[in-house]
Amino acid sequence: MLYLVLFVAFVIGIMWLFQIVWLDDFYRYYKTNQVASAANAVLDNIDNDEVSLLADQLATQNDVCILVLDSSRRPVLSSKDTQFCLIHRMNVRDLSWWCERIPGDGSTLIEQFNVQPFQNNRYNARRFVGSVPPAAESSHQSLLYARRITLPGGDEGYLLLNAIITPLDATVTTLRSQLLLITLVVLLGALGLAALISRNVSRPIIETNAAARELSRGRFQQPVHGGNYREMAELNATLARAADDLSQVDRLQHELIANISHDLRTPLTMIGGYAEAMRDIPGENTPENMQIIIDETARLSSLVGEVMDFSRLQSGALPMNTAAFDLTAAVQEILNRIGKLVESDGYTIRFEPGRHLTVTADEARISQVVYNLAGNALTYTGSDRQILVFQELRDGRVRLSIRDTGKGIPAEELPLIWNRYYRTSETHKRAIIGSGLGLSIVRSILEQHSAPYGVESKPDEGTTFWFELPMA
Repeated sequence: MLYLVLFVAFVIGIMWLFQIVWLDDFYRYYKTNQVASAANAVLDNIDNDEVSLLADQLATQNDVCILVLDSSRRPVLSSKDTQFCLIHRMNVRDLSWWCERIPGDGSTLIEQFNVQPFQNNRYNARRFVGSVPPAAESSHQSLLYARRITLPGGDEGYLLLNAIITPLDATVTTLRSQLLLITLVVLLGALGLAALISRNVSRPIIETNAAARELSRGRFQQPVHGGNYREMAELNATLARAADDLSQVDRLQHELIANISHDLRTPLTMIGGYAEAMRDIPGENTPENMQIIIDETARLSSLVGEVMDFSRLQSGALPMNTAAFDLTAAVQEILNRIGKLVESDGYTIRFEPGRHLTVTADEARISQVVYNLAGNALTYTGSDRQILVFQELRDGRVRLSIRDTGKGIPAEELPLIWNRYYRTSETHKRAIIGSGLGLSIVRSILEQHSAPYGVESKPDEGTTFWFELPMA
């Protein structure tokens, strides 16, 4: 509202300056140019036999007097059209004096005079009643324009023009009254328009602000007037998506906590159960039972470690130490270690590297990526319990792919599986290897390496996760 009102006030101020304050200056400038134009027209046609007709036309049209004198100061051409003409009232001596003042270098002499209007010392407006004019105080201004010219015979002559600059008091008074009325109308209109515009602009913002207060709770109700402006519509759409994401994150976070709690409860129950059996039942203190307790303790340590790694990766507190290392040998060692853990359950891991390839990356973190992807594949592979790992060279980069033979991931869920806390719609399965946080950790590590990664999946044909690292 303030900007619009200030703009209107600025425009009206400019109108007042041009129409009232500077009106006299503009009028004098225009009148001077008009007299100069008339003088040039006479001078250009001084050799014409009918120049007197032109002078009369110019005098009538421009309200000026025109006088051409010869070298003896005798009139050669004369046109009179004003009441207070100075040049036609001058005697020969006055005309000679002015002619002598005209510069001889061809420049123009321009002078202004005050011409007193009708005055009568006996007139006193106070002696009359009603609307009577006051005694005249201001004077008319007379403009004298003179220059030396060459007459048709070759003799020197003088061209003099005189114009009355009409007082603009009445015009200024009229304009002032009109501008005062215009100012009041425009300001009132500007205030009304500003109020209307500000209400229409601010209403969707206020509604969006009110709706955004519920955003922290995952709720966002689309405002009624939120689509009046494109920017507000885009903002509301963004807030609606943010509300959906927050709701989903909140739900997935709860699911993750429940899943991790489940993963923690199982080994804790087994550790507690076997420990009590070994304490209370004779003969249960066997190496096999001790190994189960050790295995479940290792599972708990792995789970806690991966949760801590996930937290450090999200906060950027886990540094990356990049160096050249043999990726093929590192992957082979990880898969051999995992294979020994799961071979008793019938799982098979096949790795066909072809040849050894060296890459530049953080070996420890990339090993964690391979370990998590392999654990994810073991968890969701098919009934044949096979995992396939491929290594290939593509345009100076090494691509490592890990494929399972499970049910696959629905196409609508593929863009979401990397999201924090996300888990597929399939019923929760306890991870064969790892904690179930694998994909979130994989994404964080690969993004810190600026490494391309992705996933490909088809229903009932399994899923393939891949990533690429630069050759050393």
